[in-house]
Amino acid sequence: MMEDSNHQDNNNNDIDMNNDNEEDSDVIIEEVDSDDEYDLFSSDTFKRLKQNDPSLTAISVDYFRDHEYTEGYFKSINWKENVCCISNNTHLKELRIHYQHSTHYGFAEEEDTELPTKEQLQYFFSSIHENRSIEIFKVTSVSIDDEFGGWLIKGLSGHQSLKKLQIGQYIETAKLGSIVCNALGQVLEHPESKLKILHLRNCILDDDGFKVLSDGLLGNGIMKRLYLSDNQHITSIGWRALSNVLRHPNCKLVHLDLFSTGLTDDIADILGSALIGSSLKTLILTSNNSISSRGWQTLFNQLSQTSVKHLALNDNKIDDAGLVALASISTLKSLDLHRNKSITPTGWQSFFDSLQTRGTQLVKLNGSYNRIGIEGIFALASLLSNMSSLKTLELSNIIQNDNDSDRITSQGWVTFFVALQDSNLDLVKLVLNNNSIDNEGLQLLVRILSNMNLLKCLNLPRNHSVTPTGWQALTGYLQSPNFALEYLTLDGNNMNDETVIAFASALVNNKTLKQLSLYHCHDGENFNDDWDETGLITDRAWEAISSLLCNKTSIMSTYNSNHSLHEVSIYDYTPDETELYTDLNYNIDKTEVARQKILQTHFSDDTTSKLQELLDMELEMLPTAIAWMGRPIHDDWLGTNVSGLSTMYNLLRRLPDLFDSMAQNQAKRRKGN
Repeated sequence: MMEDSNHQDNNNNDIDMNNDNEEDSDVIIEEVDSDDEYDLFSSDTFKRLKQNDPSLTAISVDYFRDHEYTEGYFKSINWKENVCCISNNTHLKELRIHYQHSTHYGFAEEEDTELPTKEQLQYFFSSIHENRSIEIFKVTSVSIDDEFGGWLIKGLSGHQSLKKLQIGQYIETAKLGSIVCNALGQVLEHPESKLKILHLRNCILDDDGFKVLSDGLLGNGIMKRLYLSDNQHITSIGWRALSNVLRHPNCKLVHLDLFSTGLTDDIADILGSALIGSSLKTLILTSNNSISSRGWQTLFNQLSQTSVKHLALNDNKIDDAGLVALASISTLKSLDLHRNKSITPTGWQSFFDSLQTRGTQLVKLNGSYNRIGIEGIFALASLLSNMSSLKTLELSNIIQNDNDSDRITSQGWVTFFVALQDSNLDLVKLVLNNNSIDNEGLQLLVRILSNMNLLKCLNLPRNHSVTPTGWQALTGYLQSPNFALEYLTLDGNNMNDETVIAFASALVNNKTLKQLSLYHCHDGENFNDDWDETGLITDRAWEAISSLLCNKTSIMSTYNSNHSLHEVSIYDYTPDETELYTDLNYNIDKTEVARQKILQTHFSDDTTSKLQELLDMELEMLPTAIAWMGRPIHDDWLGTNVSGLSTMYNLLRRLPDLFDSMAQNQAKRRKGN
């Protein structure tokens, strides 16, 4: 399901800002990748579920009203008889229920409809209540606002394994009513509750419902993360109830998400005072535009008396005075300030100067889409030149004044990079999208990058001032002995075939880069925001990439090809041959990847024309070669997988003397005995 861009930013903050949170390490719950999530509307998935297949750890029930694929299948299952497939399952860890285009569960009011009946749904949900392995339960795009929804939630009270519950209404009229709030309150206050993470996004909570939830949390010593984003109907009455929770000595909340919750100065003051002395480490305050400059100053002064480490403040109206107050929070490790355009370049300069004077242990900083200006960017360079703690730096679309198109000039970036030539920076992630970096600036940046040992992710999209020749400065970095990069994103830049061919040549011996994105690169004159496919990267570049991934010149050339790069993006398609090789490279066993490429490239038919290299081997080496060809196929293999048995058969047909001599030797040994 597509989400709005603002909330995607918020989710990214959540991920980035907690990776290094030692205090929160005991609540990290591993979620299953969406590619490994199986749709229940599949007879194979249901069969595996009934068999308690240990590899089936996550299922998704994606129900689409009036969709022939989903309606009939759910109804065809006799849930009364098959309820044990979930209730007795011991391997299922994650279950997601998603209703699309529906304002309710959509159970049948008449027997002749294709919708599941209420009784069927009751049996289905009962199996969830009785299950003892599910740790993550998500119910999204479903209106839970009646007695049926209350029964569903109440049944989770004291669940044996549930650690994360996510309820996302996503329906404008779907209010999390009093019945469900009371049920959820019972879940939270249950003495055997194991629930540590609660998501209640866009549930249209009001003061009464929120107070019930807060009462359930009062004294709760197990809840660690609370997500309340997009709930804008709570007033100071409801927030005071939450402040009582935060003040309670048993409260163990370390993460509080208040993204777009309509906070005002008074509410910010209520929450800020309650946080003093609390255990909170992460606070998300994205998109709360009703807080004034005075409100931000008061809140930041309060937070300076807490142990908060991670702050997301993007898309707000923080000004220079607020930024000065923010600098007083000495415990910060992660700070997201992107899109705070009320801050002037003078304010940024003062902020960075204050951090340098007071000292800072910032690990992550996002200042993208701001009016940092020349004076601000130079102050930042001075701060960074003596800063070794920073690991993530994001400075996309840095603006010089109110005109978005008037960014820091190319010469400004040159001066910035010159100031960092002798710095101690050793970043893990660097993002410099959509700036005015030119050839000279890129060369200076490459020198800085070449001294970094930890850099895993580098993003440089839409730096249109760099020419195709200029981008080739990266080839030296791609071959640097310090190179540890895994993700390189250069989308929407001025590149051509020669650029990509140079990259491919530089990556021949690389064993770290996993993803290379050159999505919709164009020449500077023909660039447009529609990103159509009229760029200057053609089949010549794809051929170079294909050869990089699988050099067909000889068996040894194929063996020594690049087996790490598993994603290359240029346009909306990837040639079949290249996709074959990138799919193989996804596999962790690189020895098997090389073997598969050799078998599929040099021994793909039944002829023996390619066997001469094997036939010319020393006799003592043949057992090793035969064992290599006959290796078993991996059950979890990704991409095409062929057996080497046919190749082994053709080889042995060409070596009858090998078996004749073996038979003669065995006969001699028998006579000797």
